[in-house]
Amino acid sequence: MEYSQSALVEAIKNKDVFAYEYMINKYTKTIYCLAYNILFQSHNREDIEECVSDVFLDAWIKIGEFDQEKGNFRTWLLILTKYKALTYKRKKNITNVISIEEFEIKDSYNLEKQFFLREDQEQLIKIINSFNETDRKIFFRRYFFNEKIHDLAKFFNLSRSAIDNRLLRGRKIIKERLNYE
Repeated sequence: MEYSQSALVEAIKNKDVFAYEYMINKYTKTIYCLAYNILFQSHNREDIEECVSDVFLDAWIKIGEFDQEKGNFRTWLLILTKYKALTYKRKKNITNVISIEEFEIKDSYNLEKQFFLREDQEQLIKIINSFNETDRKIFFRRYFFNEKIHDLAKFFNLSRSAIDNRLLRGRKIIKERLNYE
């Protein structure tokens, strides 16, 4: 039996199995081509065929959402295919994530490193506290509170280059006093 687009849609809405079979026979090749073009790099043939089957199942279930006045049935099926294939692709990417249990975590963080890190932090705070009040505030707000240079320039009523220069001077002082190269 041959169906027009509107007759096919109405028959599927009425859950006519023959109309469903007709839809499958008529649109399988088109839907498979689109799904294949989206999935061929990351999925095998069986996965692509499963995607196509899911598209037809979605069409059967969601046929009530299709509005004949707004669009073409074939286009609607292709849109369902596109989104279903992209969902398959996304799921494949998510399942390719390696679990954390597969990694061996080596704890090289020891007490000695912790001590020196703490000592460096205390020295750093002392050095920054030795800056003049404006430079100290700029340095803390930029590096400890991650404020943007533009916002700092507005707040302190300075140019961007003035803020950059003060931060550069502060970093040089810290490097010199901590004996970093």
